[in-house]
Amino acid sequence: MSSDLERWLSLAKTPQTRARIRRWTALRSVFLVLAIVSAGAFALGFVGLMVLALAGLFIPALRFLTDAPWWIVPSALVALIALTIPWCVASLLLEAARYADGTETFGRITGVVDTTSDIEDQPQYALTITADLRAGRSICREVRTSESVEPRVGQTVRFRHNTEAPEDVEDILLLGIVDDTARRRRR
Repeated sequence: MSSDLERWLSLAKTPQTRARIRRWTALRSVFLVLAIVSAGAFALGFVGLMVLALAGLFIPALRFLTDAPWWIVPSALVALIALTIPWCVASLLLEAARYADGTETFGRITGVVDTTSDIEDQPQYALTITADLRAGRSICREVRTSESVEPRVGQTVRFRHNTEAPEDVEDILLLGIVDDTARRRRR
């Protein structure tokens, strides 16, 4: 078992959550392997079909190779797409399972850094969030998110976390920005 899986299993509070984490981890791994195999089949089929087509064009004795099964490449592409979608769904459900027993908390954005690398990409931001817990304790979390409207310092956010350890800054599942105040659009 990987150390990452062991860490998430140790943070889960119920046997049902641990079972969900194991199940979605296994399914995500299976779908990833199947997607890699279908990507390899697509690449081999595409390259093989191109080699056969070129061989048939330039060597008259090999013209019979141009009648190769053309449907291999499109079917491998369909298989690649069909296996990538379940991998994405399994990844999202695994993320939800990891934080199923977590504590939902409201916090404030204390730092915003625009990390968008290309002007045509969806804007991406690195947020620093601070939340006050009971007994005067506070935690700080960091998360990368993609928002259509630039988040601002001081806005309230809702998130889940599994630990109250202040040094575990990546223990966060951002649920959204709560403020309904008018925000300026990114230019």
